[in-house]
Amino acid sequence: MNCIKGLRGLRSPLLALALVLALCAIAPTASAQTCSAAMTPLNIPSVSPVRGVSYTGSATLTVTCTWGLLNLAPNAQVCVNLGTGSTSTGQNPRTLGNGSNRLQYRIAANVGYSPLWGSTATSTTPISVVLQQPLLGTVASTNVTINAQTLPSQLTVPTVNNEATTYTESFAGVATIAYSYYLLGTAPACSTLTPQGTFTPTITASVINDCLISATAMNFGSTGLITAERRTTSQLTVQCTNNAAYRIALNGGANGTVAARNMQLSGGTASQRVPYQLYTDAAYSIPWGDGTAGTSMVTGLGTGTAQTVTVYGRVAAQAGGPTPGSYSDQVQATIYF
Repeated sequence: MNCIKGLRGLRSPLLALALVLALCAIAPTASAQTCSAAMTPLNIPSVSPVRGVSYTGSATLTVTCTWGLLNLAPNAQVCVNLGTGSTSTGQNPRTLGNGSNRLQYRIAANVGYSPLWGSTATSTTPISVVLQQPLLGTVASTNVTINAQTLPSQLTVPTVNNEATTYTESFAGVATIAYSYYLLGTAPACSTLTPQGTFTPTITASVINDCLISATAMNFGSTGLITAERRTTSQLTVQCTNNAAYRIALNGGANGTVAARNMQLSGGTASQRVPYQLYTDAAYSIPWGDGTAGTSMVTGLGTGTAQTVTVYGRVAAQAGGPTPGSYSDQVQATIYF
């Protein structure tokens, strides 16, 4: 109707109608040319700070562009920016957060983490892709693998409430997409493009409770007749996730029980043994076992760094002398966390 109103001055209604149809036939259909970005959730699983190593995770960034039905610019330069998130003070490294706790990490569109994923707003490097309109169709997209990696040697990163703890970072308003359609030649530089939209990546890491344990040998020394008790100590080295509670149990060894341990004569018979006991305290009053038969376990709270736990050993005085030789036992320490 608007086309007909524009031709009221013509003398012939038939000619007016024909011109209206011709003019309306060549009018282009309006269709916006836009690009967008979306990313699958990126999680770095099972991060154990006490191991002192890096942990990785990945996600897929999808960039999509749409062309109008009639256009003279079949190429699209797309720049995807990741600014400084809510728990970071910079971009190398970035930090995931849980309350006031922080976990450092890096993120990039390559496994070498060079360059890191950044933003033109902070003079760092965005992800840059070029899409071309397909011969048949108006939509093109591409996928980019995003890699994230925690930094090593973050020994004191804690868990909360003695359970696996999620660390995360928000990118509201700082994860942006800028794009430009062009005909031929070199794609425009990302630094010349203004962001035209946002998206919301989700980046998390799960920090777990974990413990490492090792021991030194306990040696009662050399003796003849055991007319007086003999005491000695050894050490366990324990390294547990910061804020993780732990318990350490000692079993009954290879030749006895937690209530009655024995060292066996090398190459000897079952009767050629020396009784002994292990304790949790310097007073040698609390037998160290697995919590059964009147024994106790040692408990503690991890700091992320190595802690030393003393094992107290005692051989009681005996009426008869043991057969000369070397006596030993092997006790297994188990840490629960």
